[in-house]
Amino acid sequence: MIDYTFPVIITNSREVLCKELKNVHYKNIQKLIQNNDNENLCKYFEAIIKDLCITKEPLNYIDKFIILLALRMVSVNGVLEISTKSEIKNTIQIGTISKTILENFFPNTTTIKSDENNIKIDIGYPYLISNKNLLFDKIHTIEIDGKRVALNLISQEERDQILSLIPASISKTILKEIKKTKDYKQIKLFTYFYDEGKKADYYFSFDSTKNFDLLKMIFSDSLQNCYYYEYICVSKLHISLYDYLYYMTPVESILQIKTLSREIKEQNDAQKKAAQTTNKPPTPGLGAPR
Repeated sequence: MIDYTFPVIITNSREVLCKELKNVHYKNIQKLIQNNDNENLCKYFEAIIKDLCITKEPLNYIDKFIILLALRMVSVNGVLEISTKSEIKNTIQIGTISKTILENFFPNTTTIKSDENNIKIDIGYPYLISNKNLLFDKIHTIEIDGKRVALNLISQEERDQILSLIPASISKTILKEIKKTKDYKQIKLFTYFYDEGKKADYYFSFDSTKNFDLLKMIFSDSLQNCYYYEYICVSKLHISLYDYLYYMTPVESILQIKTLSREIKEQNDAQKKAAQTTNKPPTPGLGAPR
């Protein structure tokens, strides 16, 4: 069976093909969010990208973010709803968020050199989806004694081993570079109302924690709803649990349930109409001629 794929435009006008996000992915995301397991949610986002992006293309942090937004739009829906404590509901188009990030994207890569230690380091946006704003996550490549290594292409153990070689003096220089205004660029994504007549802006930046919070907000749903949709599809529509989890998307599940609800309503309306017709008293008059 061939999976449906759709194109996603990422940085530098490149295009990748992605498979749809299935119910099993969405349900697992809701479990991790409900349990506030942020560290494993980050790892799961990375695993989803690796699994569903079938085009073998080097992906930077922005690419990964754009792919996750595209998966949400295609497989769930394209709207982010933000509800505030004052019960104000804001509706944001996810496609607009994605477009704004791409239009304002700039690699923002800076090279830091240490002739004394014969080390060259390229820094920029973090290369991993993370809930922690870690300094070393913003290191893209390291060149030591002429040997260059891209950190996103090696294992965590290898990264830790290489990063342990960086002197403390260079770490301080990296921190200063990242905090410079010209490199620490913020992208205004949208404006939302948090109280009557009061609004705030939401930004995308080098801050991994804030960007992760946005991803979490975009993917947050009710785990109870997930189980309810699963129950209806399996018990009422007679879709096997395996097919529901591994072949259907969240948006397909909701469409199936809406179709079932509409059919039940039409049947109930028809039965009520039939009952009213049957119990209707005869029209007063002389009756039909013989």
